[in-house]
Amino acid sequence: MIVSDIYELEVRGEPGPALLAAFPEFELRPEHGMTLLRGTFVDQAALHGVIERVNSLGLELVSLNRIDDDV
Repeated sequence: MIVSDIYELEVRGEPGPALLAAFPEFELRPEHGMTLLRGTFVDQAALHGVIERVNSLGLELVSLNRIDDDV
């Protein structure tokens, strides 16, 4: 059984077409000049892959939070 964890990444800037295209598997939500990307990861390698994608696009990662399933 694979257990997926939900994470929310906050990056600086508003979600434009390029950001939407780069992260199609995430729910993107603008919030006060930032963009929240929310999605599931089956393991830490998948999470690190997304962080690597954020870095390669030159985005500033402001925060990363694991979301409790009970929320």
